[in-house]
Amino acid sequence: MLKALIFDFDGVIVDTETQWYEIYRDWLKEEYDYDLDIRDYLVCVGSNSQRLFAFLWEAIGPEVDGEAFERSATEEFIRRSSVLPPMEGVTELIKEAKRRGMKLAIATSATRKKPEAHLKRLGLLEYFDAFSTAELCKNIKPAPDIFLKAAELLGVTPAECLAVEDSGNGLTSANRAGMRCLLVPNQITRHCEFEPCYKRVESLADVNLDEIEKDFGQPQENAAAQERGTEL
Repeated sequence: MLKALIFDFDGVIVDTETQWYEIYRDWLKEEYDYDLDIRDYLVCVGSNSQRLFAFLWEAIGPEVDGEAFERSATEEFIRRSSVLPPMEGVTELIKEAKRRGMKLAIATSATRKKPEAHLKRLGLLEYFDAFSTAELCKNIKPAPDIFLKAAELLGVTPAECLAVEDSGNGLTSANRAGMRCLLVPNQITRHCEFEPCYKRVESLADVNLDEIEKDFGQPQENAAAQERGTEL
């Protein structure tokens, strides 16, 4: 039975991923004359910036100053992201899930402050029952901890949850947590190479909760086989 939806934040609720990529790209070009390929940037999507800087130290050299970037980029990111609308279909999905009595959580490798501020700005904060964030988990995505903590906070099992993700790291995290994952890539993460997922949609406006609830009424392996169009 489907009892909860657990949403990633960046790239699922609002399109912060595009803003961060552009800020990184422009800074690296200006400071180091380095062209950041979007596929290289993907190592940190759904995880944290340390994975990207580890790559940059190899690609450019140890002179890449992550602390200087964080200082210069934070104000610009706040300026750009403060007017971002919700992603297509996300508001409707959140409200419909809540209308059906489902519990909702945010599961993000970021700290709580950012998603909470944006959800309040968008008028969506009241719909969420729990936040599983970097403050609560030793290991962030692609480890399963963030999703497992979300299920624990909601008082449900992983098998009763649908994870909503946009990134490869997030999908891996949800799979490792034993959750079915609804994948909705955005214009940045569509360049990822994804492992198998429960469902993939172009937009959350395409989600049919009736069909998903029906799938959750079956054993998980049966639903997966049906999704592939195979016979049991």
